[in-house]
Amino acid sequence: CPDIFINCSYPRTEDWSQNSFESITLDSFRKNVDIHMNSYAWLAKTVADTMSKQKKDGSIIQFGSTYGVLGQDLTVYEGTDMKENMTYATIKGGITNLTRQMASYYGKYNIRVNTICPGGISGHIAGKSDTQNPIFVKQYSQKTPLKRLGKPEEIASAVLFLASDASSYITGATIMVDGGWTAV
Repeated sequence: CPDIFINCSYPRTEDWSQNSFESITLDSFRKNVDIHMNSYAWLAKTVADTMSKQKKDGSIIQFGSTYGVLGQDLTVYEGTDMKENMTYATIKGGITNLTRQMASYYGKYNIRVNTICPGGISGHIAGKSDTQNPIFVKQYSQKTPLKRLGKPEEIASAVLFLASDASSYITGATIMVDGGWTAV
C-alpha cells in the first residue's frame, strides 16, 4: 500500500458538456455524480483503510476546485464556448467535504487527508492541450490578484508539500492554489 495517494481522477460521461442548468437531465446528473464522486470516495476510503490496517502513516491528497468552494463566475466564459457545469461544482464541493470527514475519522491512524483546489490552469484539465482559450485567459486573469492563470508545476508544488513531512500537522485542509481567485 502506498503511503501517499493522490486522488485526481476525472471520470465523466459522454454528455458531461451538457451538464449546465439549462440542459442537464436527472439521469445525467446521477450518472456523473455516481462515477465521479463515488470514485473519489471509494478510492480514498479503500486506500485509507489499507493504510490503517497496515499501520502505515499516510497522506491522501484529493483534487477539488475553486468551484467546489465558490459558485462559477460565468463572466469569464463570455465569448467562449465554455459554460457552467452544475454537476462539476456539486461534485467538487462534495470532495472538499469528504476530505474533512475523512480527516476527522482517519486522523487517529495518523493518516492525513487534504484537498488542493486549483484555479484556472494554463492547460486543458484533461490534458488535451497546453493552452486555454485566449478570451478566457484574459477574462480570468483580470479577476485574480496575480493577473494570470496557474501553471501545472505550481499545482504539483502544492502536492509535493502535502506529500512531505513539512505538512505533517496539516489534515482536513483545503489549499487554494488559485492566484488569489477566492480571496477577492
